[in-house]
Amino acid sequence: MTEAHLTGADHVVTDTWRRWDGYQPRLERDLFATTHPSSIVAAVDAFCRARLGSGIASYEFYRVGVGSTHGLRLTDGRRVVVKVHRATTDVAHLAAVHVVQGHLAAAGFPAPQPLVGPAPLANGIAVAEELFDRGVWQDAHEPEIRGLVAGGLAWQIGLCQSLVDLPGLEPITYTMRRRWQKPHDLRFDFPATADGAEWIDCFAAEALRRLDEEGAGVPAVGHSDWRIEQLRFAGGKLVAAWDWDSLGWGLEPAFVGSSAHCFTADYRVDDLDVVPTLDEALAFIADYGAARGAPFSADEHRTAVSALVATMAYSARCEHADALTHTGAAPVRPAPQRVPADGYCGFLAMHASNLLGLQVGGVPGVCEA
Repeated sequence: MTEAHLTGADHVVTDTWRRWDGYQPRLERDLFATTHPSSIVAAVDAFCRARLGSGIASYEFYRVGVGSTHGLRLTDGRRVVVKVHRATTDVAHLAAVHVVQGHLAAAGFPAPQPLVGPAPLANGIAVAEELFDRGVWQDAHEPEIRGLVAGGLAWQIGLCQSLVDLPGLEPITYTMRRRWQKPHDLRFDFPATADGAEWIDCFAAEALRRLDEEGAGVPAVGHSDWRIEQLRFAGGKLVAAWDWDSLGWGLEPAFVGSSAHCFTADYRVDDLDVVPTLDEALAFIADYGAARGAPFSADEHRTAVSALVATMAYSARCEHADALTHTGAAPVRPAPQRVPADGYCGFLAMHASNLLGLQVGGVPGVCEA
């Protein structure tokens, strides 16, 4: 890509930031030591030339979340995705993800073929895979689609039974606990937004204790962020699944309960209820059992429910931090006395006590959004 073309590609980055009201490019500053879009694009182009043997012809998409993700068409015609992680990311974990993803692709599972394992890019660590955009988006609130989502997770976990002892994969319960100490996004300042969050912390602590001390089920390698945003369908089948960074190992029901809390979520779709209802979350767990050919035992179901509450509590804690800081863009304000019914806090306030059989003080009232 010429310097002129690189300058044109930076509009993709600039336009994306402009669409996100109040967005501050903190991640890019950490990864690239700059927030100048053309410099970011040039760094990614240099990586592609060095690691993939071809530079950037054009951008197809650009997104920022836990990492900085660049969908590209290369000058040799290939379509690839380069994702840049923080330098503190566990390289052994990324290498293990590379192995699992390749294993799934070779077995016929609709995961993108990995192309480049973890390698330095500017101040970060990057990986590359084929750009895999077949199929169409569907609404997981629809029971038929919910069943396909649950069935896809069962398929993935079943294919990975031989990889349970693979070095580098993090235990799912360790990941859950670590995120309370260091949230997945820098905008979430838990210590500064602790006011009014005590009830969330209490539910989380009990759910995590049960996972550690009372967990039941077979060991598994699973995708712990299995949601509709990164899935596509065609002909009544799952045909694409992305974002494998959240692979880990743990008890099978823990992955199912974790996914039950967010399988309906796609934050890019306007007017979508990203949080499932209680009935939908429990139905997802049942759909998973049907897909694998056997429902969970009572103990396994309790493990799935504990994981549902633990992950719902973490999402609620992030939602609480956002509410107090206007998504990290404003000084901390007082905690609300009531929470919206359609959010993670609302779900937790309405259902966690019954799900755990635990009474917690200080739970706020719920109001219609």
